[in-house]
Amino acid sequence: MQSLTARLTGSLVIVSLVLSILFFGGLNYSLNHLAVTFLSARLSHDLDSLVTHLSFDDGVRLVLDDSRLAQFFRQPYSGHYFLIRTGQQTLPSRSLWDAELVLPDLSNSDSKQPFFLSGPNEQQLLALERQIYRQGQPVSLLVTEDFNPISEALQRLQLQIGLVGLLGLVGLLLAQYLIVRGSLRPLHAIRHDIQRLALGEIGHLEAPSPREIRPLVVELNRLLDTLTQRLERSRHAVGNLAHALKTPLAVLTQVADQAADGAEIKQQSQQIGRLLERELKRARIVGTATPGQRVVLAAVVDDLVITLQKIYRDKALNIDVKVTPNLIFLGDRNDLMELLGNLLDNACQWAMGRVLLTAEADEKTLTFTIEDDGPGCAPEKLSALTKRGMRLDETSSGHGLGLAIVFEIVHQYKGQLTLDQSAKLGGLRVRMRFPK
Repeated sequence: MQSLTARLTGSLVIVSLVLSILFFGGLNYSLNHLAVTFLSARLSHDLDSLVTHLSFDDGVRLVLDDSRLAQFFRQPYSGHYFLIRTGQQTLPSRSLWDAELVLPDLSNSDSKQPFFLSGPNEQQLLALERQIYRQGQPVSLLVTEDFNPISEALQRLQLQIGLVGLLGLVGLLLAQYLIVRGSLRPLHAIRHDIQRLALGEIGHLEAPSPREIRPLVVELNRLLDTLTQRLERSRHAVGNLAHALKTPLAVLTQVADQAADGAEIKQQSQQIGRLLERELKRARIVGTATPGQRVVLAAVVDDLVITLQKIYRDKALNIDVKVTPNLIFLGDRNDLMELLGNLLDNACQWAMGRVLLTAEADEKTLTFTIEDDGPGCAPEKLSALTKRGMRLDETSSGHGLGLAIVFEIVHQYKGQLTLDQSAKLGGLRVRMRFPK
């Protein structure tokens, strides 16, 4: 889809070009009409002069006193010609010299209107004809003037006007482009805010918006508030459900312990507890659907390390952390705590003395790597663990419910998870890659 800037600019360019074509077409017609009108008036004056000096000798022969006519009627091929005709006689101007005018058929046209005809030396002549009567005889008078000098002058004028108009059109288009860019600048600010929202830098759209799109911004902010409130309500509901079910399950377990054949009851209640815990944790996963979430990794990792060192203080574990400074996770803090907490807890449970967490990023990917120096996992079990849809809660201790939640969180954030043997420490290595 084209941008609004391109669409508006393109539309303005098309409209400007169409208006420019119409303007120059109308200007060309007006200038030509003005020139023809001006020359027609001069030709009419020449006709009046001819009529004044025209007479008949003895009432038969046509006589014209050309000594009192304008000089251009005696200059050869001057472009100013006349032709006087009666039924028996034709009287041309001296300026025609030995040339002849080829007259068009004007029997069906208005004799008072000027017309064009071809003259000697490729001249384009504007002609005007008049019919008069002298001594009862019809006389046709035709005068012409070369239109080529006027046409050439008009072409030069049109070229000059065209160049000035072209510069004006370019300036107008540039001004239109700047006006469009200025008018759409609030949309660019809103787009920048949306990018900041996706990166978690802000929680609402803050850019000032024009009156026309302000309702859209208000509705987007309202939608963000609604999503946040729904998420909080969902988490509270999940927590309340978990607390409400823990007590009945505990009582059921106690009853099973006291019963003579309570082994099956106890096993089923524990299975219900595990399934409930898994689904409750899965329901609390936010994923990438909620904008405005960003977490500083160092703070979360420090909290987790302190907690795990307290839990496994008897093992005296060395938990090494290598996190790039100011590294950001674009997502929910609780999701990140659940993700890293499960994997680090699993690594601490199986480690002999050392756990290594590495977090690094490039332009496109954020990568977590968690390794331990424990016994690791057999290759056939690793391939089974990476199969989607497996009942991970039924695998060996340390790789069950926690790993199922890890797979779910990685899937929600469109990441990739790989399990293999650690080349550094010899135990299990878990690597996760998330798109930035």
